[in-house]
Amino acid sequence: MDIFIKIAPRPYDQLRRHIPAESTGREAVERASRIDHSVDGVLFAGYSISCNEEQARIILETAKAHCAEIIPDIEKAINIAREDSP
Repeated sequence: MDIFIKIAPRPYDQLRRHIPAESTGREAVERASRIDHSVDGVLFAGYSISCNEEQARIILETAKAHCAEIIPDIEKAINIAREDSP
């Protein structure tokens, strides 16, 4: 299952600083793509983290400890991926 977590630059930097170096979640965060797009005339600049469910769980646990404001975004991305999964 592919999960795409979209977050703003500040929480992305927090994740990068705090996610364990030896974790598979770290790999996903380091591979994140920079995105800039407009939704209903509002520009969003941030990152899209492509990961699997295991990596998303590690990212979620890191967010719970260091950047709680993105927890809903991560949970939403996981739920969307589950709904789209056969």
